[in-house]
Amino acid sequence: MRIAALALAAALALGACTPATDARPLPTATDPASAAPASSPSPDPVPTTLTWGPTHETWQQALADARALPLERVAAQVMVVDLASPDPAVASDLVRRHHVGGVILMGGSAPSAEAVATLTRAVADADDRDWPVWISTDEEGGSVARLRAAIPRLPSFMAAGAARDKDAVTAAYRGLGADLRDLGVGIDYAPVADVTIGTTDPTIRTRSAGDDPERVAETVVAAVEGFVSGGVAPVIKHFPGHGSVTVDSHTGLPVHGRSVAKLAETDLVPFARAIEAGAPAVMMGHIAVPQWGSGPATLEPDAYAYLREEMGFEGVAITDALNMAAVTEGRAPGEVAVEALAAGADVLVMPGDIEVAVRAVVRAVERGTLTRERLDEAAARSIALLRWQDALDPAPQEDGYARTLAAAGATVAARECEGPFVGETVRVTGGSDDAARALAGALESRGVPAGDGTSGVLLTSGSQTATADVVVSLGGPWGLEASTADAYVAMYGDSRAAIEALADVLTGASAPGGDWPVRMGEGLPATC
Repeated sequence: MRIAALALAAALALGACTPATDARPLPTATDPASAAPASSPSPDPVPTTLTWGPTHETWQQALADARALPLERVAAQVMVVDLASPDPAVASDLVRRHHVGGVILMGGSAPSAEAVATLTRAVADADDRDWPVWISTDEEGGSVARLRAAIPRLPSFMAAGAARDKDAVTAAYRGLGADLRDLGVGIDYAPVADVTIGTTDPTIRTRSAGDDPERVAETVVAAVEGFVSGGVAPVIKHFPGHGSVTVDSHTGLPVHGRSVAKLAETDLVPFARAIEAGAPAVMMGHIAVPQWGSGPATLEPDAYAYLREEMGFEGVAITDALNMAAVTEGRAPGEVAVEALAAGADVLVMPGDIEVAVRAVVRAVERGTLTRERLDEAAARSIALLRWQDALDPAPQEDGYARTLAAAGATVAARECEGPFVGETVRVTGGSDDAARALAGALESRGVPAGDGTSGVLLTSGSQTATADVVVSLGGPWGLEASTADAYVAMYGDSRAAIEALADVLTGASAPGGDWPVRMGEGLPATC
């Protein structure tokens, strides 16, 4: 199922007539068509649906709404601030006082599902706008799971990349999307479309689906389809790809050593495929590509021009957090906000000091260094996205989706692939105390008690080598290639769901469904 088909259903619910078969580029704020009042006839005889969903009629209304806002409010509309507290009064006051476009929920704001739902209701009702508030989070699974106390935690995205069954990936992210939507979260900064280079990738690693661009692309599209069918707008990230640079953009500016032509064959492949499939939003990474300029892509007009003109992207361009060192070094918070908007960003995430950022944008428009037209266009894109997402009709989800994905991605290499992979008793060692206890308990509940053990299971993080009957990596898989075992297992996560799936695989209750998502040593047995 293509995402465009799901998006089309939502667009029709927003008032389109018969959908046209051609999809035209999103009008810019300087197009004659976009300058028409909202009540004027559409420039097309029939409203044309954009590839990611909303009709041109919806776009015209969003643009009219943005133009009608006072300058300070339209400047605030493009900004998303972080919430680290679960206090709904603090959150609603922040949105009401500054009229920010929205919020991103960080870990401190999500101690429980009930707290998140209360918080998002307060944010949604905070002011008088007639479009939804941008309520977002970073929920990738694995190590980046801001709402782990509120919803089931998926394994890292590399498990999805390992899974041979991409329908299982779509189902898992449909489940995640539906859970987020139930909590009042409409936008998730996921999935990660970066192609990792493996152990020398210091930042993305298992957040990536793998090291093969085509396989990563297939996984990203499957996840995006799942999110949309679950009722949430996904944001693919980090354009033009953070997986093959070796500087962490939190601490410095990564620079791609590849030409744009080479990137188009490697790092950009997953982004291109997801855009073709109808991805509604792309996060710009703080990564320099010399052909586009010396600064990070977030602040370079040529990066946005390539995204829109060469790759055909019509959706919302979102910055990575603007408090990261790659963009803050040598720049004041207000300067970063203005540069990003002028370059082509539509939504600014965590722009440092919100008051400073809004004032800087207002001054830039008043002084003519940033046009009101560019600002209106950015705000209109966010408004259109919010209305589109709000109209999505979530599909039913399956229970236990995190455990199902963990098993689907579980990668086992063994000389004998007929499970079970453990004997009648087992000795669990290594790993964190919590993980070892959880696995021992899960195995015992399946009739395999812990003790001296007829077989030994050694848990690792994936960065060290080990020797045991069964060596299990709960992190990246790379350390397994130098280990010695009868069976080598990669799980890509240590959540409760991942441990339960591991117990299922070890006892033969579930078949492992994964292949290696990254290049591994030739000395390992074939995957099961």
